[in-house]
Amino acid sequence: MPDTPQQRHAGLADEIRRHDRAYYVEAQPTVSDRDYDQLYRELLELEAAHPQLRTDDSPSQRVGGAPIDGFETVRHAVPMMSLDNTYSQEEVREFVVRVQKLLPNESLDWIVEPKADGVAISLRFEDGLFTLGTTRGDGIAGDDVTANLRTIRTIPLRLNALGQADAPGVLEVRGEVIMTRSGFEKLNQIREAEGEPPFANPRNATAGSLKQLDSALVAKRPLDLVLYGSGEIVGGPAVDSQSGLLDALGQLGFRTPQHTWRCSSVDEVLDAIAELDRLRPGFDYDTDGAVIKLNNFALRERVGATAKAPRWAMAYKYAPEQTHTKLNAITIQVGRTGALTPVAELEPVFLDGSTISRATLHNEDEVARKDIRVGDTVVIEKRGDVIPGVISVVKELRPAGAEPFDMQRATGGQCPECGGGIAKDEQFVAWRCINKACPAQAVQRLEHFAARTALDIDCLGDIVSDKLVERGLAIDPLDLFGLTVEQLGPLNLGTDDAPRTFGEKNAAKLVKSVERARGMALDRWLFALAIPEMGRTIAGSLAKFHDDLAAVAASPLLRDVIALDTKVAETVRINPRSRNNPPKSDADKAKREQQYTGLVSEIRESLDGLVALGFAKITKENGGHPPNFTTEVGPSAAGSVLDWFASGTGRATLARLAKLGIEPRGGKPSGGKPSGGGVFDGKTFVITGTLPTLSRDEAKAKIEANGGKTTGSVSKKTDYLLAGEKAGSKLAKAGSLGVAILDEAAFLKLCGE
Repeated sequence: MPDTPQQRHAGLADEIRRHDRAYYVEAQPTVSDRDYDQLYRELLELEAAHPQLRTDDSPSQRVGGAPIDGFETVRHAVPMMSLDNTYSQEEVREFVVRVQKLLPNESLDWIVEPKADGVAISLRFEDGLFTLGTTRGDGIAGDDVTANLRTIRTIPLRLNALGQADAPGVLEVRGEVIMTRSGFEKLNQIREAEGEPPFANPRNATAGSLKQLDSALVAKRPLDLVLYGSGEIVGGPAVDSQSGLLDALGQLGFRTPQHTWRCSSVDEVLDAIAELDRLRPGFDYDTDGAVIKLNNFALRERVGATAKAPRWAMAYKYAPEQTHTKLNAITIQVGRTGALTPVAELEPVFLDGSTISRATLHNEDEVARKDIRVGDTVVIEKRGDVIPGVISVVKELRPAGAEPFDMQRATGGQCPECGGGIAKDEQFVAWRCINKACPAQAVQRLEHFAARTALDIDCLGDIVSDKLVERGLAIDPLDLFGLTVEQLGPLNLGTDDAPRTFGEKNAAKLVKSVERARGMALDRWLFALAIPEMGRTIAGSLAKFHDDLAAVAASPLLRDVIALDTKVAETVRINPRSRNNPPKSDADKAKREQQYTGLVSEIRESLDGLVALGFAKITKENGGHPPNFTTEVGPSAAGSVLDWFASGTGRATLARLAKLGIEPRGGKPSGGKPSGGGVFDGKTFVITGTLPTLSRDEAKAKIEANGGKTTGSVSKKTDYLLAGEKAGSKLAKAGSLGVAILDEAAFLKLCGE
């Protein structure tokens, strides 16, 4: 009796998965390319004739689907912590001794693994099905790159297809997406043949591939992965050690580190590090170090972690590559805040997989400290994809007459971009252009404003930003809100002799993105405005505790932080037991003791208020002295933020935003504490599809302001699916699991709007 279409499809899918595993994971092909292609073609024909057979875990779904609008940010079920690292073998010894002190009567067992030089990712499987893939991001949340990861053939789309009947209900596995050296070389050959610039190194190529919004393009990139860790696990057989985890991952069909060493002493650990260094040039992917991990999971729990890294693991980094070259000139770059940065123009030299012709010199003081001069032979160093830097000078090769670098002399006292005046900013050890209309600053501010981590404006890269400033169409980022498709479409991105127009399609995308940015949340706007010392973390903290930009501008929390810092500094000055500034007499000592006690009391009172709001945390009590504490925003950044909003630039920005009708909202409910409580308290949302009026960021902000949280995948733990047009598979899965489904109108009604 012939197979039904369903039976034939299931058989083909299983056979293709077996061949994929043999080819991509085990490197032992079991079928010719021609035979594989015939099987795959038959699968596609079956799915074309019977579309209902095309499931999420079908091998056909690896080739990439339609481009997506952008990446969702997904909170990790278990944080993806980074590792403390060192270049010192002595520090490795100290690390092992430190862990032994924390576990005084235990016999320790260590695993040494290669440190792959790739992009950290987490893969989530639910009931054996691959449902979510995310980047590390900030360790708390990362980008949902599931569609791109599905194209990697070493990632099984269904665990039970590998015969794992007892696979966990939820399994998160973690590792690095990499690109093999051979695949990287082939990719660059193709790019050069097509007139595209080659990638600098495999890691850059990997990171760039994962950022692609079109998974069909990603499918053409030779991506692979190496797994070495886990996140959330629910059910399945218990695993109690790193060696057991690696074995289990291998049995599930995943690629794990090529070599590992099990060690019982620090000497064995150091021997393993040395042996790995000898072996790693023969690996088919780049490595930049060794990772030392405590093997036993129960002991790891006892050792614990700091806020950012586990105490039971450390990365030993091999010495970075260095080389000598000639420094031909020092040029000056102008940043978005007007900072003038000296840049070394080098005789081109090949280093760590790429040709280096420029390196940062940071600032004038750094150039003077290293005594770097034009004409010098310099030692340069590059670590991974970090900007190359000049490490030192080979002074015996210095040419006669080489002069020390001087910013005033190098610039003639003028900004190299606009000719405006420059001034030394002593606080930040930097020279700055003081002309706020400087075109170079304007271009940098536009690029920063449009960055994906800021307002995520499409089609606004460096060339477009440069041309907008050059043609006077956008000098200030807020000028973007007045641009039209008619203005942007004919914009010449080339030269008069070789014109290249921006085009109506790109113009429409840019205008649509700018309009979408109106609804971006407060943290995005705070970061986008390029306020000095305003990083993403500080922007996020401020947005949690303030309603809007005006509230940040007048923030009593920031004023309290500055006042606290002043009072703590004063306690140091008047401390009656100070060795550096001892009391002059017994009367002076008694007076100081009274002042000191009063100040400590004031500090404690202010600090208690900030702690109650969640804006500060006491890390150590010190008896009758000020406690050690941290605040969400430090005093230097607090002062910088308040100064910017009080400046002419800040006041003008607030006024213009009000005129444009842009009112970014934060997550502070009444009472002053950050989000928590509300109608969605403890509820989990998934947002899918295109909503009629809200952007995803706006919807997410409303959910969080009402006490809820969002994730990227639907599961039994999901409380609500907020669905718009083209909701896709998430809508079907929510229906099958009985998850409550809301449209935008119902969602806004629940929000009380």
